[in-house]
Amino acid sequence: MSRLGRVLVAVPTVAVVIAAGTATVASATEGKPSGAPPSGVTCVSVTGAKACYQSGSDKVWVKDTKANGQSAAGTIKSLPSHTQWGRECFNYRGEAGGWVMCDFDVPNYQPGDLWAVNNPFIGAQANVSINTGPII
Repeated sequence: MSRLGRVLVAVPTVAVVIAAGTATVASATEGKPSGAPPSGVTCVSVTGAKACYQSGSDKVWVKDTKANGQSAAGTIKSLPSHTQWGRECFNYRGEAGGWVMCDFDVPNYQPGDLWAVNNPFIGAQANVSINTGPII
């Protein structure tokens, strides 16, 4: 086999090995329009965003709270290192668009964090501890 042939075979193999070594199972989705979350859920707010989580149902609600042209996100991630699982729910509807909701599937009986983020990936953020599990 020529040297070029060996390189073309080796590069995809290395990429597969690297991808297989990652432990985080993350998913992101755009939330569906929804009413406000029910009472008794865990919420966190930051200037421009509010996120709520209902343990057991694995639902995340996100509201954009500031008309600034930026989207908002609610993120749940595993603890202690955020490497086991994570889910992100995006609200692109703006402040006038109200609440959106994402229905995720995460492992039960796991500690985690709920994050509210204004201008996802670079904006203001705040978090609160959560626990996943069935509704009691």
